[in-house]
Amino acid sequence: MGKVQFEKKPKPYLREWKDMSGEDFAQVDHANTVVCVTLSPMEVHGPHLPVVTDVWEAECLMERTIELLHEAHPKLQFLRLPSLFVASDVVPQSGSVQFRPSTIIRVVEDLGRSLAKQGFRDIWVTSFHGGPRHFVPIEVACDRVNRKYNTRMLSVFSMLIGRLTKGSSDLSDVFSEIEGVSREDLAGDAHGGAVETSMMLYLLGEKVKGGYEDLPQRTVERVLEEAGKAPLQKGAKPTLWELLRGFRYKIRYFEEDSYAGKPSVSSAELGQQMFDILSKHSQLALDEVLNGTTPMSACHSPLWPVRWAFTVPLIGWVFERVVGFRSAVW
Repeated sequence: MGKVQFEKKPKPYLREWKDMSGEDFAQVDHANTVVCVTLSPMEVHGPHLPVVTDVWEAECLMERTIELLHEAHPKLQFLRLPSLFVASDVVPQSGSVQFRPSTIIRVVEDLGRSLAKQGFRDIWVTSFHGGPRHFVPIEVACDRVNRKYNTRMLSVFSMLIGRLTKGSSDLSDVFSEIEGVSREDLAGDAHGGAVETSMMLYLLGEKVKGGYEDLPQRTVERVLEEAGKAPLQKGAKPTLWELLRGFRYKIRYFEEDSYAGKPSVSSAELGQQMFDILSKHSQLALDEVLNGTTPMSACHSPLWPVRWAFTVPLIGWVFERVVGFRSAVW
């Protein structure tokens, strides 16, 4: 059996914005066109994954999602803008590139304004980065554009975490039917663990460094347990307070550790199954948006009610000093 590997292939219904001419844009049917752009970081993911990991995962997931959507919406055309590595809440270690949450808001809002002025209504911002000071600012910017220009601009990542995990990084329920990986293997898998290592082995295996097979399981929860502190969450799904408390411990955890999870159980075969499951969930969610059954108000993350906590600069400044946050990249 050959090696399992994802392949990016040209598709007539998915066009690259950078390759189009003025004449091409003059012929665009705006009513049947969706513009997509990835906004994810250049970020350290353990000693084994490339810093492009979040960008590549987001690009590939959206490409597969578009393939699935095309079957139900054959008249739709998709235009893909080049990816932007403007992101916040990155692992604060050398190799990561950090931006302010306010910069993210301005970039996304300006992008949405420019696209709306050209007649585009459906605009999808994709990501695969769980930092709340990244995806919440994207939501804020999309909401501003929608209110001003009557667009349907959304953060795909925010919508999916609201539907799949209620805000946590725990995907064990989502992947419960996959054989070869247990719930214990996925416990605390938040960054560069079994999920992302497996997906990158499938999506970009030649860039994954060896040695991940020997990495021990490391998680925020284990660090808290060793320190005699309460777990990140008590129930199956986190409360809003638990999400806020968890954010505090996670940003301190990644000052020293560059991954959270169990990379040693990873494989390209597992990555393919995980990728297919997430792509299907993405397709189902976006299909509801296209059909009008899911309004923009239902596309937010669970942190939307307290968005100010992640977007007001003064609050961020005070928070980092209270918890003693240290960054090597900002």
